[in-house]
Amino acid sequence: MFWNKKPDPNPLGVPLGDLEAMLAPTSVKATRKDNALLVKHEHYTVRVEVVPPEVRESENGPIRAVVRLIADLPAPLLPMFQGREAGTMAAFNPLAAMGALYSDRGAVRIGSRLTIYEADGHAWPTLHLPLLVFTTLGGVEAILGGIRRMFSNEGERGGESNWTESDFDQAQGYLSRACVCTTGGLGLTAEFGLQAGAVSAALGSHKTALIQLMADQPHPEMGGGLFCLLQMPHQIDDEERLNKVCMQLNNMEMAAHDLPPHFGAWCPGKLGGNPAYVSFLPNALHSVSGIAMNTGFWAMHRAQWANAMLASQGVRI
Repeated sequence: MFWNKKPDPNPLGVPLGDLEAMLAPTSVKATRKDNALLVKHEHYTVRVEVVPPEVRESENGPIRAVVRLIADLPAPLLPMFQGREAGTMAAFNPLAAMGALYSDRGAVRIGSRLTIYEADGHAWPTLHLPLLVFTTLGGVEAILGGIRRMFSNEGERGGESNWTESDFDQAQGYLSRACVCTTGGLGLTAEFGLQAGAVSAALGSHKTALIQLMADQPHPEMGGGLFCLLQMPHQIDDEERLNKVCMQLNNMEMAAHDLPPHFGAWCPGKLGGNPAYVSFLPNALHSVSGIAMNTGFWAMHRAQWANAMLASQGVRI
């Protein structure tokens, strides 16, 4: 009978049942509700929902579906954000690993997004599923744990990264085809031109985005892994406006659009009044082949998108 009908294990062609099966042996409790998976942690619930794209056709091919991971903040944290959402988010989003604090119609939440294209079938088991599993398990906890450590006497977790020089050499081999890219020790630095003729700040250009992948910057809550930083060259002298711009970018990242995977957060950068995007991949994702390279390419596409979005808000290079 219709009331006994089981949820579709592949809503909109996305194998949500695979994610449910991967979470089954863990300490969280996952239950299906329509086209979503509700994953209950001790102090919060992550909603993994599959939604149709707002526009199916895109420059990168037809979009199959969009997966969003959303969690409401635990009630005791809400007073910190009341009346000062943008500033508080700007202070805490540098702690993001695979999800961002954002504002959803006045409610502060932690969210991530994955746009899946029709041509992405091969990427589900090797890239998309691992990203969703570890974000569901630890994306919210990275920020909440980082906040807890900020207000307690707990030290940072620390720990060595599983990424090595050979990982960065491999990523450099691919990224150097699209931008100026160098490696050294446990890191990679790339510059990506945002306008025609912009190549490198060292050559006098100030219209490039700076991308850094670093294995020597452990996350305070998650320990060792890969820290990823995209710094935009745009300058916003007013701190309040910079915080609001970062908040708006995080809000827009959650839309069901043609966008690179959103597993990180926009926050004030380190170049002085600039927006930056941070993310952190835990050591458990090191086994995902080519994930450092993919992270670099996602950063390049994100820089192009952000450059256009910032211009629409009157923020130009």
